[in-house]
Amino acid sequence: MRIKYEKAYSELLRILYKIGFEDERARLCAKLFTESSLDGIYSHGLNRFSLFIKSIKDGYTDIHAYPEKIEERGLIERWDGKLGPGNLNAYYCMNQAIKNARKNRIGCIALKNTNHWMRGGTYGWQAANSKCISLCLTNTLPNMPPWGGEECKLGNNPLVIAVPRENGQHIVLDMAMTQFSYGKINEYKLNNKSLPVEGGFDQNGKLTKNPNKIIKTGRPLPMGYWKGSGLSIMIDLIVTLLSCGQSTSMIGTLEAEYGVSQIFLCFDISKDSLTYYKKAVNEIINFVHEATPVNRDGKVYYPGERTLLRRKDNLQKGIPVNKTVWKEIYNM
Repeated sequence: MRIKYEKAYSELLRILYKIGFEDERARLCAKLFTESSLDGIYSHGLNRFSLFIKSIKDGYTDIHAYPEKIEERGLIERWDGKLGPGNLNAYYCMNQAIKNARKNRIGCIALKNTNHWMRGGTYGWQAANSKCISLCLTNTLPNMPPWGGEECKLGNNPLVIAVPRENGQHIVLDMAMTQFSYGKINEYKLNNKSLPVEGGFDQNGKLTKNPNKIIKTGRPLPMGYWKGSGLSIMIDLIVTLLSCGQSTSMIGTLEAEYGVSQIFLCFDISKDSLTYYKKAVNEIINFVHEATPVNRDGKVYYPGERTLLRRKDNLQKGIPVNKTVWKEIYNM
């Protein structure tokens, strides 16, 4: 089924008002969730909303908490998220990183004690819309085995990199360290589909495309095998050390995932030579586009290009929503 953007937004807003969100924060929170599904990231949009509400009701997310700056060292600021809504904390801190980059060319916010930021790409698009190159990092609870290990000792620790373009066709890479994020695996499960490539291990330690088997074992495949495993460790180290927050191992001792650590790094390019910048970006993208597609009717895309296409399509036709997910939201 498909739901118009306005309808989806209004339903989420109704629920957020109902549980006590302030008006401005409710509107931003509903917007961020709805835009994630609008852009085709269903796993971290409407599909994840009920889990967000549950974290509030369970006391892990404080809807009235605002992030607070606790320390400033050179171009790095440390902030405490006070267990506020993860997407609002992240949006606020990215805005602060953008403001600092305007003054110093570089802005870096290290955030501790926050919650799941939902779709990480949101903050890449946010920075790109403000003419900033950005890099965002977060850790998670341990939900991925290190390469060569059986137990989950690493987080899927998403990485976001964004490069703005003058025409709004920004280049945004948003990826977890697992071959598929847990949200994406659950999306395939909801739709009774197999993953397009192997995404985790079954009970016999064999790689599988079956999302149910991966969820059952809790052993998703590190992206790039040992490379994703190593990158996950480095991301955890960076966000933990710079924020003075909790590491993946520390988060794993808690009864739920909360109090994660994040980094928002911005480089302001608004005062650069835009003639050179535009020429260099277009040369790189055009070079990529010139690659011969593997499929005759296919096309080679840059990161974020298909997001723009899905956004346009979903605005016209409505956002695809799983019936079970929509029923759950509608009945809240």
